[in-house]
Amino acid sequence: MQIGCNNPAQNFNGYCEVCYPTTNLLIKKPDREIEEKTTTQSLAQKYSKYYKDVRHLSEIDVYAVHQLFYIQDPSGAIQHASKKLLLSGVRTGGKSALDDIREARDTLTRWLEINETIPQ
Repeated sequence: MQIGCNNPAQNFNGYCEVCYPTTNLLIKKPDREIEEKTTTQSLAQKYSKYYKDVRHLSEIDVYAVHQLFYIQDPSGAIQHASKKLLLSGVRTGGKSALDDIREARDTLTRWLEINETIPQ
């Protein structure tokens, strides 16, 4: 391959050892692209309400998730539906994912019925 270089190619897909890294995007990225990655916010920074720091925990379960995200529901319906969705088809009891998702939907429908009659 000829790109205006006078060095002989040495098993670098037709490029010399000097030109190969500059033509292979997996090895050398333009400086502008590297700068964009370092100055771009992470998703956790951009959407901080969706991310929680859990470095202080060695493990986490659905109940801890509810606590971390401050799920406040005296009826427990939202936590119940969330647990059904997070663990659909994998809990003991032999229910399929479809059954768990239907039960989560039904629980949320009941929550809506109860809370639509309560003034906000």
